[in-house]
This record gives sequence, structure tokens and C-alpha cells, in this order.
Amino acid sequence: MTTYHVEPVDDLIEHDTSGQEDCVCGPRSRPEKTDDGSVNWIVVHNSLDGRELSEEAR
Repeated sequence: MTTYHVEPVDDLIEHDTSGQEDCVCGPRSRPEKTDDGSVNWIVVHNSLDGRELSEEAR
């Protein structure tokens, strides 16, 4: 099992990618099944500058 972190570029903080969901931004994680049947975890971090709000509105 491997964990991949997706984090915002040039955010107001440095995101904690040392654990599954230890970051102050409150990331969400989801399992991703691979072609060989194994499962990896994708941890998606949230920005602290609120850029998701304007991106979702488009």
C-alpha cells in the first residue's frame, strides 16, 4: 500500500504529508484500486487561501 498526497501549490502553509490525515487543512482520503488489485490511498489537501471556492464556482 502506498499513500499519495495531492496538495495545493504556493499555499499559505506547508502541508503535513507525514501521515494519513494529520494536516491542519483537514484533508480527505480515499482508496484507489490499482490494475493489479492492490489499494493505494490518495490524500487530497485543502488550501487555506480558499481557492477551491472560486474553482468550484466556474
